[in-house]
Amino acid sequence: MEWDTFEHSYMEKTNDWYASVILIAGALIAVEFLFHNYLAIVLTFIATVAIILTAAQRPEMIHVDFRKNGIRAGNILYPYSTLDGFTIVEYHRTGERRLLLESTRRMMPLIVIPIAPEIDEEELHEFLAHYVPEKELYESIPHLLFERLGF
Repeated sequence: MEWDTFEHSYMEKTNDWYASVILIAGALIAVEFLFHNYLAIVLTFIATVAIILTAAQRPEMIHVDFRKNGIRAGNILYPYSTLDGFTIVEYHRTGERRLLLESTRRMMPLIVIPIAPEIDEEELHEFLAHYVPEKELYESIPHLLFERLGF
């Protein structure tokens, strides 16, 4: 089973979005200046630049491939031995489906892979159930909030 998909959902940003980020950062820097917190000013500036550069990047198309030894998403192979569970989530607001994988790795405990529309959910579920147990998993609230805000 395999498909091509974007690595994450992307929302086109308007000039107003960028202006809002800069305005909020400017207000925060002004408050930090009043408190003479120059380290916070530098960190806020760096974070704002990083947010703007990251938000401007369009997602790359990745190839998702299910193999006998693991799941390959793009250039990364996730062996089944490093996965503790999976679930398939559908967001009714957008109609988007995602495969959530719980990893044993501490740095990346939840792996989110968008599912292409042409993929049969039952077939995917049946295939994964042979290798990984099904668990009730959720994306974190901050992740969903940042996605909704367009980050």
